[in-house]
Amino acid sequence: MHRTPDRTPDFPSRQDLDDADDILFAHPPRRVARWVCDCGEDYPCDEVRFALVIKKAAA
Repeated sequence: MHRTPDRTPDFPSRQDLDDADDILFAHPPRRVARWVCDCGEDYPCDEVRFALVIKKAAA
């Protein structure tokens, strides 16, 4: 015969809820903006870096 427990465990427990609150507080979402070159790569792309090196060497 299958016997059901007298009391089912609490899920989530109070400690689980406290931990979840701490994690959510420590890891808020943030907006990240980045520069993108017209070629679609992150700025400065390799070509821009090369051009900047050439310009700096000529100065």
